[in-house]
Amino acid sequence: MKTLATVLLLGSASIALATAAHAQKATSNGTSAADSNDAKIQQLEQDIQDLNAQVQDLKRSSSDQYADLQKSQASGAKFSMKNGRPTFTDGDFSLSLRALVQFDTAYYGQGKVPAGTDFDSGSNFRRARFGFDGTAFNDWQYNFIYDFGGSGVEGSTISTAYLQYNGLAPVHFRIGAFPPSESFDDTTSASDLLFLERAQPTDVARGIAGSDGRDAFQAFAYGDSYFASVAYTGSAVGATGQFDEQQALVGRAAWRAIASDDVNLAIGSDFSYVFRLPDIAAGANSAHAFSLSERPELNVDDNSIKLINSGTIDASHVTEWGVETAGNYYNFYGQGGYYGFDIDRRALGNPTGLPDPNFNGWYAQASWVLTGEEKKYKPDTGSFGAPKPNDPFTLDKPGVGAWEIVARYSDLDLNYHAGDAGAAAPFGGIRGGDQHIISAGINWYPNQVLRFMLDFQHTDVSKLSSTGTSADARLDAISLRTQISF
Repeated sequence: MKTLATVLLLGSASIALATAAHAQKATSNGTSAADSNDAKIQQLEQDIQDLNAQVQDLKRSSSDQYADLQKSQASGAKFSMKNGRPTFTDGDFSLSLRALVQFDTAYYGQGKVPAGTDFDSGSNFRRARFGFDGTAFNDWQYNFIYDFGGSGVEGSTISTAYLQYNGLAPVHFRIGAFPPSESFDDTTSASDLLFLERAQPTDVARGIAGSDGRDAFQAFAYGDSYFASVAYTGSAVGATGQFDEQQALVGRAAWRAIASDDVNLAIGSDFSYVFRLPDIAAGANSAHAFSLSERPELNVDDNSIKLINSGTIDASHVTEWGVETAGNYYNFYGQGGYYGFDIDRRALGNPTGLPDPNFNGWYAQASWVLTGEEKKYKPDTGSFGAPKPNDPFTLDKPGVGAWEIVARYSDLDLNYHAGDAGAAAPFGGIRGGDQHIISAGINWYPNQVLRFMLDFQHTDVSKLSSTGTSADARLDAISLRTQISF
C-alpha cells in the first residue's frame, strides 16, 4: 500500500509539472495564463480526488481480503496436545484420543486361607482402554472406549459407548453403555482412584445396577454446588446366561456444602433399585439368581478368588442405598460412606417362607499430598480428581512431581443371622462372611500423564461354615501399578 501511494503521489507531481509547462506555452501563444492555470488546477484537483477514491477502494479490498484470510484460518482444523491428549478441533466439532493403561504387579502373602485356595501372585493389565471422545454440532457429545485389559475371567469388552445431549444445560441426557453415577467412589475416574481398587462396599454397590459398560439412559444436572442424576439401566455389555434383561433404577444426589479454592465439603446419597431381575431359564416363572461377593480390593489374582459370598438367592427385588461425604482442606483429603443392601426373596421360589436378608458395609479413606497440591472438585461428575503436579517431571526438567500418602479402612458384612460358632445357622441365616481390609499406600504423579502406585493391604475375614466351624481367613498383599492416562 505504501508503494502504491508513493507511485500515485509521484504521478500527481508529474501532472503538476506538466500543467505548469503547458501554462507557459499557452501564454506565449497569446492565451490568458490565468484562465489556463485555473482550468488545469481544477483538472488536477479532480484527478487527485479520483486517485484518493482509488486508494480507499484498494484499502477496503485489502482489509476484506485480510479478514477473509483470518476467518479461513480460524475455521480450519486445529491440533493440540493439552495434558498430553491429542485433540482435533474444527468449529463446532472436536475429537480427542483417549487412553488408560494400568499394569499391575502383586504378591499375596497367604497367612490363612481356606483349603484348596491359592491366590495367584503375578502381573496383568488391569485396564488397557483406548478410544475417543468429543463434540458434534456444539450441543452433542460422544464417547467410545474399548477395554482390552482385565483379570481372571474378565475379557475385552466395551467400557463406554454413549451419545449425550447438552443443549438443555444444566440438564443433560446420556444414552448407551456407561457407568451411571452412583457414589463419590463410583464417579471418581479409574485413573484418579486413591488405591488400585475402589473400597469394597462401593464396588459391590456399583455392580448391582451400574459399573462400566452398563446399558443405560441417564438424565442428570449439575452446577457449582450440586449434582443430581437418575438412570434406567439394563444388563452389562456382553452379559450371558440371561433370558430377560435386568431392569433397574440408579439415582444419586450430592451437595457441595462448602465451596472455595482451598476448602470443600460435599455430602451425598445414592440408591439402586432392581425391579426386574434376569431369568436364568426360558419360560414363565423362571428363578432369579442373585448374590453378593467381593475380592480383597485387589484384582491381580487370575483365579478371581472371593473370600466372602452371600450365596445364590432367588430374589424378586434388590435395593441398595448409601450415604457419603467427601472433602478437602488444602492438601488433605477425606472420604467415606455407609451402604445397605436389602434383598426381597421371590415368593414362588420361597415355599418355606425364608426371611428377606439384608447386608451392610462402610469405608473411610484419606490422603495427604506431601508436595502441597490439592485434589480439585469436579462439578460435572460431583466428585474429586487427582492432584496436578506443580513441579512436573519431564525429560528436559526433572521436577519432583506430586507425592501422596493414602490410608483406608473398609468393612463388608455379608452375614445375616449367622448364629453362633459350633452350631448350624438359624432358619434363614446366611454365613457369607465379614471382610475387614486395612490399606496404606504411596502415590507418585511425575506429571499429568504418568502415575505410580504402591499399596499394601491386610485382609481379615470372620466367617463360619455351614456346620459352625471357623472359616476365617487372613491375607496380606503388596502391589504396584504403573499407569499412563490421557
